[in-house]
Amino acid sequence: MSTTLLQIGTPGLIDLLLSEAGERLFQSGLTLGQVTYHEDNEKEEGVVLTQKPKPGFLLNQGQAVDLTVARRSYLQYLPAIYHQEDISGGNLLKDFLQIFQHIFSGLEVKIDQIYTYFDLDRAPLDFLPWLASWVDLVLDESWSKEKKRNLIKIATELYKWRGTAKGLKYFLDWFGEVEVKIKEWNWPAGFIIGIHSSVGIDTNIMEQIDTAHSFIVEWDPEWDPVFEYTSIKKRKIEKERRNNLIKKIRSLIDAQKPAHTSCYFKINTPDEERPKLFPMQIEFHSTIGWDCYIG
Repeated sequence: MSTTLLQIGTPGLIDLLLSEAGERLFQSGLTLGQVTYHEDNEKEEGVVLTQKPKPGFLLNQGQAVDLTVARRSYLQYLPAIYHQEDISGGNLLKDFLQIFQHIFSGLEVKIDQIYTYFDLDRAPLDFLPWLASWVDLVLDESWSKEKKRNLIKIATELYKWRGTAKGLKYFLDWFGEVEVKIKEWNWPAGFIIGIHSSVGIDTNIMEQIDTAHSFIVEWDPEWDPVFEYTSIKKRKIEKERRNNLIKKIRSLIDAQKPAHTSCYFKINTPDEERPKLFPMQIEFHSTIGWDCYIG
């Protein structure tokens, strides 16, 4: 299904101060693009001289508008004797000062627009990780810029539920992009003769856990069977992607669960993905849960 992009007419920005032009672009749904400085002793410093594209030109929402802004040389702050040109018509001091003016002009723009750095809708993309650190949030590089901004916005709200089953589900949904089931006060069945006694199939051998402080997170991944990937390389890439996702989910669980609790992360692998198990036979089938069972 095709998506229709919102078309916006470029506003007129000429003769506005750079800060005013940036504000008008934001209110119009556009962004400030490249800013070029041109020396002009007649116009007020910081005033927009030209814009590209011209006023009225239709742009998609979020597109950038480039501006040329008036600037005066730092030479204006020095005595008149330093304004004199040499025999070639140039001014070495003026050219030398332009190096520092070029460096400082970018800093001046940032200082003038420092308030935008703390607005999550306008902050530069490379500034978002620092804003996220304010709310103890680590951004994933694979997330889109829209998702990064939205998650920082709702982080404090999510923290109200931190340490609860509801909060954990929210975090895994928003940050891990997976839907899970959480069974509180629960733990996998232990070894019970005649009930759960086939190790690798319906029982696990592990330390005894207090179910009052334990829970199970169940996940049903929607994966295509690995055997559908025709090449060994594609299968390897897919397995690596799955392993990374599992590690990511596990790390999210460990970061958000109460410190005194134990969590069992259960992945309900589709039947066609599960390996065929045989009775244990040394040197032939001896890896419990992978190619053999005991029971």
